[in-house]
Amino acid sequence: MKIMEEGFIKVPGGKVWFRIAGASASSLPLLVVHGGPGAPHDYLESLEALSAKRPVIFYDQLGCGNSETPEDLSLFTLSRFVEELSLLRKALGLTRLHILGQSWGSMLVVEYMLTRKPEGVASLVFSGPCLSAQRFITDQRQYLSAFPDSLRRIINRSEATGEFASQAYQDAMKSITELMYAALTHGRKA
Repeated sequence: MKIMEEGFIKVPGGKVWFRIAGASASSLPLLVVHGGPGAPHDYLESLEALSAKRPVIFYDQLGCGNSETPEDLSLFTLSRFVEELSLLRKALGLTRLHILGQSWGSMLVVEYMLTRKPEGVASLVFSGPCLSAQRFITDQRQYLSAFPDSLRRIINRSEATGEFASQAYQDAMKSITELMYAALTHGRKA
């Protein structure tokens, strides 16, 4: 693996940002493929704790976080994201590695494995995998029922109208993220 701790890699449509925690650690690296699409890597930074033994590579997919955001919406296809993952791996010299896919990232990793049949992948970890869009929708409806009525009403209204840019919707999503984070980090029920 090339030892570059942070930078950008050119991909179709722009540049994607990456950071390597524990770049000099000796065990096989872990490449972290975040969810979304559109969510940056930062909610997975707790995985940096693994960097004492192995490099942990974070990146923001094109269109989010520290990466460039192109105006050409035709770039946002599964096949282009697979190409992005392939180019990132090549640019960083990741000949042998572990890959963790979280939510949408798991869908992306599965497509990468099936279409590219890459060598050198020692293991795959799927965290909250999104492998079926219909199942994902059903699960999200069930999870939403656990949140306060006020948040559910805002989200249901936004979904019915297609209005996701409102401040009320953004605040509701932030509240849900904070509740979920608190539950995950402190063992409390959301």
